[in-house]
Amino acid sequence: MASRTIAITRISPLSAFRTGLAMSLVGLIAWLIAVALLYMGMGTAGIWDQVNSLLGDIGGNQTVTFGLVMSGAALLGAISVILTSVLAPLAAVVYNALVDLFGGLQAGIQEEAA
Repeated sequence: MASRTIAITRISPLSAFRTGLAMSLVGLIAWLIAVALLYMGMGTAGIWDQVNSLLGDIGGNQTVTFGLVMSGAALLGAISVILTSVLAPLAAVVYNALVDLFGGLQAGIQEEAA
């Protein structure tokens, strides 16, 4: 078996931005699907009817609807996408600065015999 060691000595901030944006957008889609499924499950259990009757009992006019829940989830997801997209290049810049001081990450790669 042949083995070699590689060192990650630099991460491009633009690559970190692109990767972070792509991963956070995939996470946003998964988040919205999970919220929709959870809303439907809670609707089947009758929880939203109880919440809406409770809101009506305390004098509220508004009801909790699918659109309201998904709008809130989309807003939180969009904030998460923005934060991830901003913090990924900053993390790459910090990593590059630390690499200059301490060296990069080293990984050993072994090739298996066929």
